Amino acid sequence: MAVGLSLLAAVILAPQTATPAAAAPAAGATSAFQPLEPCRLLDTRSSGTLIGDHAAVVVPTVGRCNIPADTTALALTVTVTQPLAAGFATIWPGDVARPSTSTVNYAAAETRANGAIIATGADGTVAVSSSASAHVVVDVTGAFVATTGATAGRFVATTPTRLLDTRDGTGRLAVGGAVTIPLPAGVPADATAVAVTIATSDSVGAGFFTAYPTGIERPLSSSLNTDGRGQVRATGQLVPVSQGGFTVFSQAGDHLIVDMTGWFTGPSAPWSDAGLFVPTTPTRLMDTRTRTTVFPNGTIELDPSTITGGPVAAIAANWTLTRTWRGGFLTVHPARTDRPVAATVNADRRNQDVAQFGISATSPTGLAAYSSGGSHLVVDVTGWFTGAPLATTTATQPENTPVADTARRVLLMGDSTLAGVRWYTKSQHALSGSTFLLDAESCRRLVGTSCRGREGRRPPNAVDAIGSHDPFDVLVVMTGYNDWYADFPTAFDRTVAAARAKGASTIVWLTYRERSTYTNPTGGTSQAEGFAIQNQVIRDKIASGAFPDVVLLDWNAYTANRTDWFTADGVHFTIRGAYGAADYIARAVASLHGEPCPAPWTVGGVVEVPCSSPDLHADVVDPLAVHAGNPNDIHCYEVGADRHVECRVDPKLVH
Repeated sequence: MAVGLSLLAAVILAPQTATPAAAAPAAGATSAFQPLEPCRLLDTRSSGTLIGDHAAVVVPTVGRCNIPADTTALALTVTVTQPLAAGFATIWPGDVARPSTSTVNYAAAETRANGAIIATGADGTVAVSSSASAHVVVDVTGAFVATTGATAGRFVATTPTRLLDTRDGTGRLAVGGAVTIPLPAGVPADATAVAVTIATSDSVGAGFFTAYPTGIERPLSSSLNTDGRGQVRATGQLVPVSQGGFTVFSQAGDHLIVDMTGWFTGPSAPWSDAGLFVPTTPTRLMDTRTRTTVFPNGTIELDPSTITGGPVAAIAANWTLTRTWRGGFLTVHPARTDRPVAATVNADRRNQDVAQFGISATSPTGLAAYSSGGSHLVVDVTGWFTGAPLATTTATQPENTPVADTARRVLLMGDSTLAGVRWYTKSQHALSGSTFLLDAESCRRLVGTSCRGREGRRPPNAVDAIGSHDPFDVLVVMTGYNDWYADFPTAFDRTVAAARAKGASTIVWLTYRERSTYTNPTGGTSQAEGFAIQNQVIRDKIASGAFPDVVLLDWNAYTANRTDWFTADGVHFTIRGAYGAADYIARAVASLHGEPCPAPWTVGGVVEVPCSSPDLHADVVDPLAVHAGNPNDIHCYEVGADRHVECRVDPKLVH
């Protein structure tokens, strides 16, 4: 990040509660863009005070940085640095409550920058907050001034166009070097600014980029930041230009990729009301976490008219990738047009949350968003540009074909019930579609000291075992059969907390078998009533709203009529039950993520896409027939002092 003198002009307020914006928010007056020399509005490092816990920092703008009167919105760069934990920052009009949107997402100790166009409050202020304690820097690069028409400052949307890519053989910029990017064909010499994505790839180390009009002294500001080697970073920006174009400075000497999505007119343009900006409080247009993933090489369409109220030329939005499958990029372009060679958002690893501002042209059918690597997508709109959409070039519907995320890490935490899947090793073939990590030992408890199991030892309890694993995406819980129901609410809370600490986005809890004669190993008392109480505790916990990441699977109901899946005590598995549990869990995980079933529901059947929940499926699958072969080869008999039932199939299916 650029270092220099700065002014902290802000008032620290108490934390505000996030309030969702309305589906169709009240829009501001139309406005034209006026570029400004990049200028710093806020740098909390000046006071040495980190901000966090969503405390609102209200930033005055009137009379500062040559911001003109009648300004309705500002083009900004928001940078978060030195965060103590992962989180997000939000910027919004300073006279309203904080919306439930984000502007910059960051990991602990990262430095992250992103552009934004944000409406100013009626008092001329903007507000910024951070969920985790961090320093925040805000630079202004332009203003939108209220008008009903203009010559200069109107936006002309284009399909995304690549202006520069030093990876094509040009080579990295020199350390402390700069490159000038001329105005591209079709952009007049008196254009005032361009809307661009500025990106770098395979960074050499910590450093920053600054974009500014060619011919002026480099300003004290930054457009894009890196904080280590091998990173992919990008940001959307409105960059003022001169007749010579614009210049990008690289402190560290890195690759540079620049894509343009439009430009702003100059004084020679005709007077018009097309291309004016309409600011609004940040409003959520799309969140696929409540719908479906954008699968690898998949495209979804978005309809901005739900916010804009009708056709527009382009929207200004913050595009956030979350729970990424791997490193990759998102390209946004007018729907039903050819996808360009350009990127709107870039990610460099799995399970990343990365936000990027961008102005995107629309078509009559809206916007298309293509993902190269697979990700969830969150879109927060901050305004739009008036005018006619670009014409479509194809009537083809986009494809977003579900595929399995085989890199997803699913930890199966179990006791001697789920350990049946471990003992009958071939049943693990039913665990497909994700990377399943099976940790199941007999006599395991959720919390406290486990009892001594058939392995001849006391296994670590579930909370401790979860903490010993590398980070994972999903936790599946089939343990608690050895816990007392009176302690179960606390055990549930601690187990969920342990999973969250390891990065789990979803905790899947299987209900306990209430049709059982199982007795606790240390107490000798029937647990059937206790299992019913534990099941109700889970339902009540989820209903409270405090556990939106917990999903309850009704294993108790699913297996109500499958006595052949269990030994005499009603909880431990036969071979068929081990296959059934593995199949059930794999289907449930696929269903939760909108992915194909790991196997057909019947032998020779078609794989269902996306997979329906096994809890909602009309018939219980015959797992041994689907996964292991001929079910008629099974032979069952009673063994042991308790004369429990065990089943055997062809040995090659077991070991």
